[in-house]
Amino acid sequence: MPELPEVETIVRDLNNQLKNKKILAIESRDKKVWQVAAGELKNILGKKINAVKRRAKMIVIDLGERYLIMHLKMTGQLVYKNKVSLIAGGQPTRLPDGQVRGEGKELPNRFTRVIFKFNDRSALYFNDVRRFGWIKLAARDKFIEFNGSLGLEPLSSDFTLEYFNKILSPRPKTSIKQALLEQKYIAGIGNIYADEALFAAGIKPFRRVKTLKPAEIKKLWLAIPKVLRSAIKHRGTSFNDYVDAQGETGNFIKYLKVYGRAREDCKNCGQPVKKIKLGGRGTHWCDNCQK
Repeated sequence: MPELPEVETIVRDLNNQLKNKKILAIESRDKKVWQVAAGELKNILGKKINAVKRRAKMIVIDLGERYLIMHLKMTGQLVYKNKVSLIAGGQPTRLPDGQVRGEGKELPNRFTRVIFKFNDRSALYFNDVRRFGWIKLAARDKFIEFNGSLGLEPLSSDFTLEYFNKILSPRPKTSIKQALLEQKYIAGIGNIYADEALFAAGIKPFRRVKTLKPAEIKKLWLAIPKVLRSAIKHRGTSFNDYVDAQGETGNFIKYLKVYGRAREDCKNCGQPVKKIKLGGRGTHWCDNCQK
């Protein structure tokens, strides 16, 4: 599932293409994905896109008084196509024949759930093999309410050490990794970057919050934005940007220290990376580098 860096990469690319375009038509092919009432179409069609933004792991299209909110979940993919370029973000569509669908020649395809058509004849395709992703519409007041239900963005100036201590202190028995994953406290961190931030801070993921010393908490607070910014710089881990017929994978996968590297040698010390299930999630760490 795309996390903060992957979604941020998608948003930056799409904002460059979609800003100031008008939505002329919407073709919904799947009511499970397109969760917008028919009567709401009048609040979308003809509206100009003010910006494409990110909130937590979600993509937000600002229409002024309304907001389209999209979540790619496990297999969602957004593909923007015009006459000269194509940009895609999320998971590429892989068919049984082994071919990767995403280069644009076959759009729409049987996994296309929603199509947005714009005033310049370009289009945005929402593809999803497993149909876990969704698109919703929120009025301004509901969007403000929704926004307030999520935690602070870890890359914002409001994500201070004081705030970090404040959200950790009431949960002394919670494992530090599970604390990082709770979106109502910190928005956008998922399995990949929780593991990577904890490695960078030298903290084992299953340690309870109450066992962490102030110096360790500060080290983790500093590690979180550092790891996220590095991932954004390298266009994420699972992000695919199809600039032509070849899919180019986000480069941060080359820089992962522990995530997805179970039984491989730690890049720092050479000891094998370990993996367990923690809160139902695969969790990676180095027993030597993390205490």
